[in-house]
Amino acid sequence: MTRRTKTKKKRAPFGIPKEIILLTDQDEWPYRFIADDSGGGCGKAPMPADASLEDVQTAIFTQLADLTRMLHGVEIDVEWSSLTPGSWVGHIRPVTTQEPALPGAVPEVG
Repeated sequence: MTRRTKTKKKRAPFGIPKEIILLTDQDEWPYRFIADDSGGGCGKAPMPADASLEDVQTAIFTQLADLTRMLHGVEIDVEWSSLTPGSWVGHIRPVTTQEPALPGAVPEVG
């Protein structure tokens, strides 16, 4: 009798992100993200304290988007807004990919 070993599919450490909260501190850029399954994570952006806000937001989002693509096969996008002086929130949404219409194609009515 041959015994098969069961391979267990490893669960992703977090679900698809919904929101990023970015703070500014004197020497660092701490952030937290919230995922759709009530999970999430936190960290500090590997950026100097005098980095531009846009560069920090891009660095954090790029890393999170890469992980989401790798773990879930989903592309995401973010829209940032200010919460209070020194804090920002990034609202994340999945990116839907639509194939471009062929030239001269008639749009579908539905």
